[in-house]
Amino acid sequence: MDVPWPDIEQIIIGLLVMLRVSALIMMLPILGHQLVPAQIKRGLIVLLTILIFPLVADKVAAIPLKPVAFVIVAIHEILVAAAIALFAQLIFAAIQLAGQLISFQMGMSVANVFDPMTHSQQSVVSQLAVTLAMLLWISVGAHHMFITALIESFTLFPIHQAIYFPALSTLTDAAATMFVLALKIAAPLMVLMTLVYVALGLLSRAVPQIQVFFVSFPLTVGLGLLTFALGMPAFVYLVSDAFSTLPNQIPLFLRHMSGV
Repeated sequence: MDVPWPDIEQIIIGLLVMLRVSALIMMLPILGHQLVPAQIKRGLIVLLTILIFPLVADKVAAIPLKPVAFVIVAIHEILVAAAIALFAQLIFAAIQLAGQLISFQMGMSVANVFDPMTHSQQSVVSQLAVTLAMLLWISVGAHHMFITALIESFTLFPIHQAIYFPALSTLTDAAATMFVLALKIAAPLMVLMTLVYVALGLLSRAVPQIQVFFVSFPLTVGLGLLTFALGMPAFVYLVSDAFSTLPNQIPLFLRHMSGV
């Protein structure tokens, strides 16, 4: 027996909802981490799809049933989810950049470990900073913010809604903010290390017999770790403040994408 057309449309809408939900979950920090069991990810995706589908099923415009048109709409939904997740990924990228700058100043840029989240080599300090940011992400409930933003996204930017491309400038502003955040985190240690290197240079000129290279490495590493530890309250404040801006940034971005 042939399935009536309205049922097929409902199935297509459900698949599109699942695409947006699954793309966002897979791209988010923590939830999309490869160490999170796949069963948990699948269960969360199915649960959110079941909860969201009744809210949007009657508000979706006509969906094209031709395969090529459906693929275009599906790619469109994945791009919307990726744009939302990018706001969180930019914050973690800023923290990684700050860690790399700190490691370089401390002389530990060659001490790298494998980062399973980015599938690349990261410095030890960068990995430590990202781990602390993950704990802050959970403690401030940022994952709840994104689940709420995901549900609101179907109202602010419905399925099959045309993208208003000038809104992408919001993403460029967020990327610029990423560099500002990275510099704010790394600035105290960068200034301190600059002063230490200047002092060591003057010392090597005044007392050439001192092997500055052997003296500088334990000094810079020790002072760097001490400064990083003393600056932990500022790190927590900056990262928590960056997470707290997400509930305002994402709805505004979705409104701009829909041309509102």
